[in-house]
Amino acid sequence: MSRMTVVGPLAAALLFAVGIDVARGAPCATACKDEISACVGSDCAGLVKRSLRHCKRRCKKSIVHDCFDDLSVCGATSARPPKPGTGGGTGGW
Repeated sequence: MSRMTVVGPLAAALLFAVGIDVARGAPCATACKDEISACVGSDCAGLVKRSLRHCKRRCKKSIVHDCFDDLSVCGATSARPPKPGTGGGTGGW
């Protein structure tokens, strides 16, 4: 059996699984666009390249996480629940 015969379906399954997860998180990300833009505008001003990218990611992650905990943060009507913790820590690298 060739490698492409095995890798193709596995890659498709992985992309499908990731796509479903992203789609379920979309209501909060969509509802919080204005708040995320404001965070990026205030917290990330003057940053460039990698530091700007990391700052944008931190803004989006923190605001969307807050939306998952409390839908009234951004006015979302639905959201997926946050992933269960792995036993402590800050969740960072």
